[in-house]
Amino acid sequence: MMRYLLGLCSVLAVAPLAAQPVINTGGAVNAASYSPAGLPNSAIAQGSIFIVFGQKLGPASIQYTGFPLQTTLAGTSAKVTVNGTTVSPLMIYTLASQVAMLMPSSTPVGSGTITITYSGQTSAPVALQVAATNFGIFAVNTAGSGPAVVTDANNGYISLTHAASPGQVLVLWGTGLGKISADETQPPPQGNVGTKPTVWVGSQQAVVDYWGRSGCCGGLDQINFHVPTGITGCYVPVAVQTGSTVSNFGSIAVASSGTVCSDPVGLSSTQLALVQNGQNLSIATLGLARSTSTLSLSAPISFSSTTTTDTGSASFYRYTPTQVTSSSFGQAASIGGCMVFTVNGNAAITDPIQPLGLDAGSSVALSGPNGSKTLPLQLASVKGSYGATLGSNTSPPLYLDAGAYTFTVPGGADVGAFTQQLQMPPSLTWSNQSSITSVSESQGVTVTWTNAIPNGYVGITGYSLALDQNNNFTAEAMFTCKASAGSNGAGSFFIPPPVLLNLPVTVASSPIPGYLGITSETAAQACTAPHIDVCMAIASAQVQKTVTYTQ
Repeated sequence: MMRYLLGLCSVLAVAPLAAQPVINTGGAVNAASYSPAGLPNSAIAQGSIFIVFGQKLGPASIQYTGFPLQTTLAGTSAKVTVNGTTVSPLMIYTLASQVAMLMPSSTPVGSGTITITYSGQTSAPVALQVAATNFGIFAVNTAGSGPAVVTDANNGYISLTHAASPGQVLVLWGTGLGKISADETQPPPQGNVGTKPTVWVGSQQAVVDYWGRSGCCGGLDQINFHVPTGITGCYVPVAVQTGSTVSNFGSIAVASSGTVCSDPVGLSSTQLALVQNGQNLSIATLGLARSTSTLSLSAPISFSSTTTTDTGSASFYRYTPTQVTSSSFGQAASIGGCMVFTVNGNAAITDPIQPLGLDAGSSVALSGPNGSKTLPLQLASVKGSYGATLGSNTSPPLYLDAGAYTFTVPGGADVGAFTQQLQMPPSLTWSNQSSITSVSESQGVTVTWTNAIPNGYVGITGYSLALDQNNNFTAEAMFTCKASAGSNGAGSFFIPPPVLLNLPVTVASSPIPGYLGITSETAAQACTAPHIDVCMAIASAQVQKTVTYTQ
């Protein structure tokens, strides 16, 4: 497992070393979740593995160690100071761009700083937070999102093509259960660590048999749990809660029979069977979306406005079998579940699984009741992604009225020419929209709707921002849930506390509020395209509004 853990590290290219190491702002993160500073689950737990990112932190090529762990490795060492006490983390590996360490169990809890020393030069201190416990789940994509690192009794990894079954006992891998009293320079003893965590699988609590260190590796935790009955899907959410802190969200595949999962909002079992046989998958996705967003502010001035925007998109990508089973596919959640992901600094923590873009022509044409539009390449030099804003109420006219629309793909070097019709649905009605202005994270919130597409799906999304003392943006957490719309297009969905507790609480001085919204989605409509294995078209209509998130 240690070898696997080391394989999770993204070894980045580095420039020639200069004198002083530099730690990135917020550069210390849980080695599994990568949760950025400012989010509720960003603290480093006592006894856990953490990573520091920066420049000139170590040698140009990675150096790592086995037991006994040392406080210095290849000229790299660190100091953590909390509440006046300074400790030396134990080194796991070192590289110019990142260093992995074990936070000593003796480290005090609270706000502190860390410095890195390399070749006799010491970095400026950077802030970090140490907690008694804060679990992070390892993800297959090495970025803390998407399919989780979960194994069965035979150490086989659970995946889309090796799905778990209800009732099966699995092992979830992560770090951050808390401190131990043993010598941490040596392999840790096995035994439960701290208070029993709650493991959420879908919306259910799983039975937990063991929670503690893996005997192989310092700081590496395993949680043995039972898959609850009544749950199936390719992207069943899984999260671990310790006290009021919830880990990053991952997913597992669960099948009622066989080893290949099936999911109405994902790839079919037939398509996944191709992956199981080693075949690449070329996937085309066509989309139409209308989004209506109401922004309401009370400070520093009272302000309210509603913006409606119409967009169209078309994407064409080829995935290898490994990429299919490792990818989060846009943070997909199986029906009845929610996923949480983060934004840090200036950009989202995107899925590092990058498929090959396919050439489908110079642009994609779109026609409908309000005339014709063109979807150009998003980046002229990059194949695969086409899209455009089709209209808005701020620069009229709007374009996506309810009705039939036709995509015309001209074809290119990789994808043949084809056409596909897609029906744009009417906007759904968010029944209790006006009554939700504040969301209690510890209580959860229920949204209700009517006029959704019968037998379609409803997506529920929300996000909030973390700000520093100067109201500068530091991080953002967002959740997405998927629900059945109901046979008559009316229904409700409860967003549970474990999902909401991952979002930063809205600060009174924040100039940017949080958002909550619901989306009516058509079921994925299968289409046929030359040289494409999976073709689907989806139309959606979203309504969202500003809300505040409270404890």
